[in-house]
Amino acid sequence: MTALSFILVGMLFTAASPFPTTTDERNYTTLPEPGICGISVADRIIGGKKTAINAYPWAALMGVPASASPREIQFLCGGSLISEQFVLSAAHCFILIDPDVHDIVVRLGEWDIESDVDCIGIICADKPMDFYIELYQLHESFDPAWNLNDVALMKLPRPVGFTEFISPVCLPLSEDLQEKPKIGRIFTVIGWGNTGRVADKTPFYGSRYKKETRIPVTDSETCGSYRTISSSEFCAENSTDSQSCKGDSGGPVVAAENDGYWYQYGIVSWGSPCGGMFGNGNESAFGVFVRVSSFLPWIMKTMRQLGDTSTAGPTDVE
Repeated sequence: MTALSFILVGMLFTAASPFPTTTDERNYTTLPEPGICGISVADRIIGGKKTAINAYPWAALMGVPASASPREIQFLCGGSLISEQFVLSAAHCFILIDPDVHDIVVRLGEWDIESDVDCIGIICADKPMDFYIELYQLHESFDPAWNLNDVALMKLPRPVGFTEFISPVCLPLSEDLQEKPKIGRIFTVIGWGNTGRVADKTPFYGSRYKKETRIPVTDSETCGSYRTISSSEFCAENSTDSQSCKGDSGGPVVAAENDGYWYQYGIVSWGSPCGGMFGNGNESAFGVFVRVSSFLPWIMKTMRQLGDTSTAGPTDVE
């Protein structure tokens, strides 16, 4: 069993491990500039379809070793690489994990979960990289009953090198970008979630392929039949054939801006599961998303906090 540490409500828990870690003197607790982040060179394929093999290289998967086959990973949620050493996700993903499980894995550079090396024709991606996360922190005010403040940050055990298939998304740091999630704005949701197509399903996740779909921001009242939508969330109305469903939780909600780079505006949090508030297909499907701009101070503070904390433990998954 590997070492895992986490911070929650100001407390740090660390398990001892005989494995050394190494760091250098570079500062990995700052966010990258556009041009380093936000690069997706592939054309988009819209409507819940497979992405291009090199599209959205910040998309991450989070999971745990499968109980029946520890060498297999049971993917539970999505996430997004936001710097060389930090992955953003949803806090509620961590309450899905058995308390006795101490190994949490982040995978970067994935496209087809069931393939060791992803290829389309003669074009092949680099092999995905799996990491045991070193630390994670849930927002101190996360409310699991209502999924309020549903944001979490994971620290990788070492910085990752950026490639065509692994690179970070930008966060909306400027005031102008922070105003973008307005009614009518179209965003793109990325993930491996449940698409409702049996042929695409894996034993542990909805789809074997990275997929994308477009969603329009709508008024909060659309999502307000279950509970009031807070100012740190936004609502999007989805059709039943392209909704972000179970398995996309924690995944990024993004858009390309006029500078040509992609920015993350939301995190998949909760909503009507694939065609109805209770899955009966009779109500308008919707999703509620964490508004990333509301948590920028928390994200940057937590990056510094976790960056100053290290544990001895294994890094890459063998």
